[in-house]
Amino acid sequence: MSTTDLEAAETETEAAFRAGMMAAEPHPIGSDNRFYVVTPADGSTPVVIDLLDRTQHLADTPLRKTGQVTVHTAAALVGYVQRHHTPHTEVWSDVERPAIFAVINGNAKATPGHGDHAALLTLRKTDAWKAWEAASGRYGTQLQLAELIEDRAIDIVNPSSAALLEVAQTFKAARQVDFESSHRLSTGEVSLVYREQNNASAGKKGELAIPETFELALAPFEGSPTYKVIARLRYRITEGSLAIGFVIERPKDILASAFEDVHTEVALALPQGVPMLSGWPTR
Repeated sequence: MSTTDLEAAETETEAAFRAGMMAAEPHPIGSDNRFYVVTPADGSTPVVIDLLDRTQHLADTPLRKTGQVTVHTAAALVGYVQRHHTPHTEVWSDVERPAIFAVINGNAKATPGHGDHAALLTLRKTDAWKAWEAASGRYGTQLQLAELIEDRAIDIVNPSSAALLEVAQTFKAARQVDFESSHRLSTGEVSLVYREQNNASAGKKGELAIPETFELALAPFEGSPTYKVIARLRYRITEGSLAIGFVIERPKDILASAFEDVHTEVALALPQGVPMLSGWPTR
C-alpha cells in the first residue's frame, strides 16, 4: 500500500470515528455533570470525557498549580516555598545528590496531594571551587602553577596573595633550572636548591623557599558562604626536573559541610508547619 493509500485510509478511519461519536449519546457519570461516557455507535471502546479538563484552556486560570521549577540557591528555594506552600507541602533533602526537593502539594497531611507541583534546588559549584578542584592532585610545571596562582589570587588567604604571587613569579623566572635537592626548614617551609644554566660551563646557585601549605577562602556552591580550605603543596624532582602541584585537604568533607549549611538555612526559613525530611521522594 502506498503512502497516499495509507493517508486516505487514516482519514476514512477518523471520519468514521467522528461519525460514530456523533451518533452516540453521552451519559453522565455521577451527579456533578463533570464526567460523561460516550459509547460509539460502532460498539468500540467507550470514551470518558472530562468537561472541566476540556474547558480549562478557556478559563482565566487553571484548576490548580502544577509543574516543577529548578533553582540554584537556598534563598530562591525558600522564596518559592514561601510564596506557594500549602498544608500538603513537604521538603526533602539528600546530601548525596546534593539537592533539596520541595513538593508543594505533597503528602504532608493525612489526605494526599497530587505531588505534581514542586521546586528543585540543585547546587552548582562556583568557578573558583572548580578551578582549584580541577588542579588538585595534578603535577605540572612551575609555570602552570604560577598561572593558576595569578588567575585565582583573590582566593588566597595565607600566605598573602602578594607573597604567593611573588613565589609564582619566581617559579616563572626559574623554570629553566636544574633542581638538585630539597630540605625542610625549621619554619616548616621547603627549600629547593637549584642551579640555573646560563651556558655549558658556568652556573649560579640559589634557593627557592615555598610554603608547605597555603590557605584558600572558597565558596563551594553558588550562593553559599566561603570556607577555609587548606591546600598542601606536593613536588617531585626527577633528573633535575621539577614537577609541582598541590592537594586540597578533605574536599568531600568541605562540600558535605557546605551542603549541611544550605540544609540548615532552608530548614530555618521554611514556613511554620512545613516539614524538612531526610531522603528523597519516590515519584
